Amino acid sequence: MKSNGDLLEIKDIKTYFPIRKGIFSRVSAWVKAVDGVSLSIPSGKTLGLVGESGSGKTTLGRSILHLIPPTSGNVIFNGQDISTLSSEQLRQLRRNMQIIFQDPFGSLNPRMTVGNIVGEAMTVHKIARGEERKDKVAALLDKVGLSPSHINRYPHEFSGGQRQRIGIARALALNPKFIVCDEPVSALDVSIQSQIINLLMDLQNELGLTYLFIAHDLAVVEHISDFVAVMYLGKIVEYAQAEHIYNEPKHPYSMALLSSVPHPDPKHRRKRIILRGEVPSPVNPPSGCPYHPRCHMAIDRCSKEVPQLEAKGADPHHIASCWITK
Repeated sequence: MKSNGDLLEIKDIKTYFPIRKGIFSRVSAWVKAVDGVSLSIPSGKTLGLVGESGSGKTTLGRSILHLIPPTSGNVIFNGQDISTLSSEQLRQLRRNMQIIFQDPFGSLNPRMTVGNIVGEAMTVHKIARGEERKDKVAALLDKVGLSPSHINRYPHEFSGGQRQRIGIARALALNPKFIVCDEPVSALDVSIQSQIINLLMDLQNELGLTYLFIAHDLAVVEHISDFVAVMYLGKIVEYAQAEHIYNEPKHPYSMALLSSVPHPDPKHRRKRIILRGEVPSPVNPPSGCPYHPRCHMAIDRCSKEVPQLEAKGADPHHIASCWITK
């Protein structure tokens, strides 16, 4: 999953959360939210990260930015291992690494004007002040499709789609190279989702941005992504170029997720694969392949041995962890 020209590479990232019990708060178990993930994203490209709720997508995205410090592993950004940086060095690096949050209202301070929300980072990093900052904020609002005259308004005066545009403008304020898009359209109406996706794609083409696009809607991911990684119970179970996964998925979990995506052609009949039960607990994952209790193709070996990511089919870069598919 590594290639020349990668802006971001993560190696064996693990993010565990302790479960404490008793009067001494001793650690009795660990929630393995992210359990040994390795990925890379080429500069100027989009990696779509998909999976059900509870699969660890958001935790992985925030671990990459060190908003949640990973338990172990390495994050290499633009050739620099950020896992070894001091707090001050990491703060400076975050100018190049930003995030767009899922909730376009909860992520904005209701007591701050749009101008202060978007311009705050400029002040913190001493990029612009006063009228210069105001001009830069106005230009950013215009770039994301809002009127510069909105600069003195508050978040509650905007619709959900407009608030997400404010969040995008805030993420762009420091001219970053890499943005984690954490389900940025899942809280929006379908008609607004396409507008925000097209805006993100236009900004990527104009500014050369690199995205990690987290979502559970595979139709959205197909539209924006160059590569897709499918995540299940803290692990990557399939990775390939987007068209390869959508045309010929190699992991049963990917097949089940894709079977639920509506097709625009009414004559196209796709056999629906019903996922049984819920995602298992990351505290006590199943033995063998973690997906086997819900898998429609499982054999006896699946419950006993853990499959490793390996090449499937003709494309050596299309990898999946499954004992059955070829």
